[in-house]
Amino acid sequence: MKKYFFPSNNGASVFSGEDVTTAIVDRHGNKKVGVRQTKNKIIPWNIFLLRGLEFFVLGLIAQFSTFTNADIIQNDDESGFFYKLSKKLNIATRYVQIFTTVILAFIVGLFVFDLLPSRLSLKIVDEFTNIYLRGLVIGVIRVILIYLVFLLLRFLPFMQGLYRFNGACNQIVNANEKLTEINKKSHHYSLNYLNYLVFTLILSTFVISLACISVNVYLNILFNFLILLASIMVSYELLWAISVTKGRWLKDFVILTSFLVAMKPNLTQEEVIRTTLIENMNFRKGYTEVEDDKIPMSAIISQMQTKLLAADRYEISDVDWIIATVLNKNRAEIKLVRSVSKKEERDILRATDRRAKGEPLSSIFGFVDFYGLRFDVNKKVLSPRMETEILVEETLRKAVEFKNPVICDLCTGSGAIAVTLAKNIVAKVYAIDISKPALQVAENNAKKHDVKVEFIESDLFSKLKKNKRFDIIVSNPPYIESFEIEKLSVEVKKYDPRLALDGGQDGLDFYRRIIKDAPAHLEKNGFLILELGKGQVKSVRSLLKEAGFIDTHVVKDYNNIERVIYGKYSK
Repeated sequence: MKKYFFPSNNGASVFSGEDVTTAIVDRHGNKKVGVRQTKNKIIPWNIFLLRGLEFFVLGLIAQFSTFTNADIIQNDDESGFFYKLSKKLNIATRYVQIFTTVILAFIVGLFVFDLLPSRLSLKIVDEFTNIYLRGLVIGVIRVILIYLVFLLLRFLPFMQGLYRFNGACNQIVNANEKLTEINKKSHHYSLNYLNYLVFTLILSTFVISLACISVNVYLNILFNFLILLASIMVSYELLWAISVTKGRWLKDFVILTSFLVAMKPNLTQEEVIRTTLIENMNFRKGYTEVEDDKIPMSAIISQMQTKLLAADRYEISDVDWIIATVLNKNRAEIKLVRSVSKKEERDILRATDRRAKGEPLSSIFGFVDFYGLRFDVNKKVLSPRMETEILVEETLRKAVEFKNPVICDLCTGSGAIAVTLAKNIVAKVYAIDISKPALQVAENNAKKHDVKVEFIESDLFSKLKKNKRFDIIVSNPPYIESFEIEKLSVEVKKYDPRLALDGGQDGLDFYRRIIKDAPAHLEKNGFLILELGKGQVKSVRSLLKEAGFIDTHVVKDYNNIERVIYGKYSK
């Protein structure tokens, strides 16, 4: 559904179907946000020319709502001129502001658009010059004066808030649908409402001046109104065409007017506009006042997105995971949460800051979910990845081929593979690791999930009895090439132990050792099941065949990467 963005000096509104979403920052810095329904359905005509009229009217409604809706406007400043005047007149401050603004606009408009251009035109051409030539001169003068007036407004502090919120709206419009690609330089957009107003004003003023209509007062007003109406519709179509064109020079040209009414937003303004859109997407009804101890969830999500996008680490799953973990809810339940306490806000944003610096979620919270179970992790163990669940699935499939399977998990780390297997099937499970601290983590996870796993501290098979045999040997060994480790992402190279990553010069050191020694510890027709690194399948398959493994099969992961290989040992 089409969305219309309309900025105000302290926030913005989004019109979408019957929903009008508004988010603002009051003078105390508090955010107010919510969605209401319009009394009459907004009809998205999308009809050539008429859609410009719709856009114009919706913008006027949005601006008027900002001034008149006591639920969303800023609190009155008791020391301000308008507040004191409203008390004397016994009229609401916002109505005094509207009336004063209209009177000032009329006086300035009369001087700038009528008296001054007429006087200046006589300096260029005399009054007996061709009427249309004089009209052209007056039109050009009026356009220049309009530009100068808006240029001056740009430097007034009370207008800069409006222009910055407009810039933030433009960034959202220029972003992709998931808000994951926001160009910080994209705060100009041809069809933003303020630019549209300036463009319409310039076009209508110039055409009215050029037309030189002079019949009588009433007909003059009628004709000028019709020209304005036509300009409203034509301006929209021109700006819309520029917004969808691939021609860079046209989009750059419109900055001449957009520059007057759009400024680069700050972080708070970006968050408020993002909040407005998120709240609109969630279709929440009724204005949500920010209580003293509550923060709107949409405002939290907006801040999280801004922080993660700035660090180029935005993932919607991370946002959901952080919120769900802090609130101790599942991802489905958090969709129903409308607000959080200030303590919960602090905890969520602290976790977000750590994630933005590259720290993985497993390190931030000390656990990770794997195959439906929750495992405690720390810097002594590799955090199990989602793709390793495929290794577990293949092991479970092969285990059913044995009556009472005996399974060995080499390089167990956190124990995620061994514990998951013991939890899902009746089997005798062994778990081996060279790291004593890792085994302590694994043992704690086994106790946590109430499963029996025999843990052995050993460098692969070195401390096993020679006659110790298994039906299945499974392993997710270190497989990163040594020189590649420093090129890995921060969350891997800084927070995962190098011991669990380094697979030697070519990444195959552990595969060679495991595949060479596994036959001595496999029962006849037993399976060796291994997780692979990207591009390693050919080399590992060759090692398996050399060691006497048959019926080797490869399984791809969710990204179509060859992730798991297994073979049967029949000798």
